[in-house]
Amino acid sequence: MTTVTAIKVAEEKNLSRREQRKMEVRGRINEAALALFGAKGVELTTVEEICESAEVARKTFYNYYSSKQDLIRELSDTMLYDETSNVIELALEKFNSTRERVEYIYGVMVDNLQRYEELERCLVHQALLDLSSENSQIGQRLGDMNAAFSELVRDGLRLGDVSENYSTEFIGEMIVGLINATIINWIHDPSYPVFDRIEEVKRLTLESFLKH
Repeated sequence: MTTVTAIKVAEEKNLSRREQRKMEVRGRINEAALALFGAKGVELTTVEEICESAEVARKTFYNYYSSKQDLIRELSDTMLYDETSNVIELALEKFNSTRERVEYIYGVMVDNLQRYEELERCLVHQALLDLSSENSQIGQRLGDMNAAFSELVRDGLRLGDVSENYSTEFIGEMIVGLINATIINWIHDPSYPVFDRIEEVKRLTLESFLKH
């Protein structure tokens, strides 16, 4: 998981100073929480420690989040979905072939799991819990991920290195489904060979959907 920058300057240009300030404070809280979760673990990190690291009062924290669990829920939403879309967008900018882009995306995925294993588990577990909530946005988020991977495929068709045997939407959905199945198995089985499976998913993606 690469560090999320919660404050996006490009998105702040049309915000009032008050709104920018609120975004900045929320960003500081999120970044402090991520750093502490990564260093100490999610369970051992307290709201007080997050506030101290973010240099905000406890009351200020509760202006943004009702609890630590509420903060984890937002981080789950941001890290698992927004970050994936950002990685795909970066791959589209950095590389000139779909093969390089796919290898980069899966490489980031492996790096995230290796560096932030406990935090990744916690965030994925939170996402699974949110599926049962009537206010869950997971369906929309999955749709966004499908769309992001479909855009990757669509640009590959433009480059001429992606197979035309399947629709872009189908390929995007299959990639997301394979990734999700792999991660869910890993969440429920600590001995699951997640890195081997990710390598196999990458190979299946390259062999099934790219031209040879």
